[in-house]
Amino acid sequence: DDWRQHRQTDRFLYYLRAMFASGVYKNLAREVTAATAIAAVLCLYNALVGGYVDFGGVQHDAIISNPSLVPAGLPLVPFSLCTSSLGLLLVFRTNTSYQRWDEARKNWGMNINHTRDLVRLASAYYDTKSVSQERRAADLNT
Repeated sequence: DDWRQHRQTDRFLYYLRAMFASGVYKNLAREVTAATAIAAVLCLYNALVGGYVDFGGVQHDAIISNPSLVPAGLPLVPFSLCTSSLGLLLVFRTNTSYQRWDEARKNWGMNINHTRDLVRLASAYYDTKSVSQERRAADLNT
């Protein structure tokens, strides 16, 4: 039943609608909305002042042609300089999360091994004097 639900073709739309109800989205909604609004306003301003290229590849002239208005732009040098440090930060965070996962996996394995040792010790100290062999086998198999 879960596999059929997972294979449905409208699952993308379901998850797209469910995204707005998630806790992460609710916590970051203001920041995401602000960044999106600023980007949309800048794109609209640049299209009005500097022209734009549509999806067909046709260049359109600026609607507002005022020499004092120049298109907004950012230099690429700060982004190029920050790329390597952000990449290293991402690698260190990934390595740290993997180390935490691996440590938890080792601890869980040790917990299972200690539980097996405890069962093995309990089986070794089973009182065989007052219990029949059949009863002992039935107790140890359940």
